[in-house]
Amino acid sequence: MKHPFEEKVRGAIAREGLLSDGEKVIVALSGGADSVALLSVMTALGYRCVAAHCDYHLRGEESERDRMHAEEMARRHGAEYVEKHFDASTYCAERGVSLEMGCRDLRYEWFSFLSKRNGGAPVAVGHHNDDNIETLFLNMLRGTGLTGMTGMKPRHGLVVRPMLDVTRREVLGYLADKGLTYVTDSTNLLNDVKRNRLRNVLLPAIRAYFPDAQTTLTRSVRNLSGNLALYSELIERCGAAYRGHGGSIDVARMSADMSNAQMMLYEMLRGYGFNAGQCEEMIAGAASTEALRFYAGDHVGLLHRGTLVVRSKSGDAAPGEESYLMEPDDPSTWPEGFMIERIAPGDVVYDRSGLTLFLDADKLGGRRLVARRWRMADKIAPFGMSGTRLVSDLFSDAHYSPIDKEEAWIVTAGGQIVWVVGLRTSRHMTLGKHSSRALRISFSKP
Repeated sequence: MKHPFEEKVRGAIAREGLLSDGEKVIVALSGGADSVALLSVMTALGYRCVAAHCDYHLRGEESERDRMHAEEMARRHGAEYVEKHFDASTYCAERGVSLEMGCRDLRYEWFSFLSKRNGGAPVAVGHHNDDNIETLFLNMLRGTGLTGMTGMKPRHGLVVRPMLDVTRREVLGYLADKGLTYVTDSTNLLNDVKRNRLRNVLLPAIRAYFPDAQTTLTRSVRNLSGNLALYSELIERCGAAYRGHGGSIDVARMSADMSNAQMMLYEMLRGYGFNAGQCEEMIAGAASTEALRFYAGDHVGLLHRGTLVVRSKSGDAAPGEESYLMEPDDPSTWPEGFMIERIAPGDVVYDRSGLTLFLDADKLGGRRLVARRWRMADKIAPFGMSGTRLVSDLFSDAHYSPIDKEEAWIVTAGGQIVWVVGLRTSRHMTLGKHSSRALRISFSKP
């Protein structure tokens, strides 16, 4: 018969669909109470565990004590044991981040590596119900919306949290019943950071004055999670009325229709990283005839005449630019709308649509074939003409709007522009009477 703690965790895993029976799982094992309980319950439930321990070398002998205890717990539970050593102090100093954030980045990068090495195995962490309540308070103190008040999720990407239904008291009771020891991180006893002050001072006081606080706060988190699910569904349905071609958003019409258009826009753009202040500026600029740009992480938003288009940035691309290295024989590398075919020169049929490019495959050789967005100084040597022309002049001749320019594609070969899609091809690498192999690159608007 399983221990009640194990049955409770099993029920949470089944309810949330976190894991399959007997699945391989990476278990984050610090050696503390929560992680030891996690490893124990996961092995008891029949999962094939890889115990992963991070050593940041921040606490001298205490760090070595933790490492040895984690290794012993893995051996005792018959789990594969792996460890990783980090120079956390140097990492944080070089990047200007706090130790808390730096260590988090380091361990999750390693967990991601371990997951890939183990066939995409999920990573289980030992967060429990008390941690979830702490997160609720932390988010509220920082200033949060509905999402922040729903606490931690049972699944987030490759991370699963099987113990969110159990309390810290239940964790300690389980360890005592199993005769399992654990280590205590001395820094968790210091009230020098917000989470420790919440854990060691504020929440014990709340529980002392309100004995049922654990139950009622947990119920609130669950109720808010349900509210968020409904809210998100309604946002998706309502937002669809303002989405146009290519995911563009009619900000002007939204602003005219809705009393709280700023919040609606913020929710629609949340995944891109735009903040509430930027959304307020977008609403205010919806009537402007100027093209306005807004930057957020890997994305840029272009607002022109009330319509917003969001584009991704990549690698060394210019702000707002998408860039794809296209392999002629690998469709997975082609941007949406592009197609590349190898054909015989005799099968070439030219048209005036501007949506097809023919290249001499031998002249192309091993040059990199790239599809990207337009840049201000771009020039092309047009087929049938001498000299070069600015791509911006081609846009002007074609009466392109700022949105049209933002959506325009450029194709380069070896860094040289060979095609302004829909407008002009270049005189470089064209087919001739002695050509033996040809590439046909076509584009159709998605």
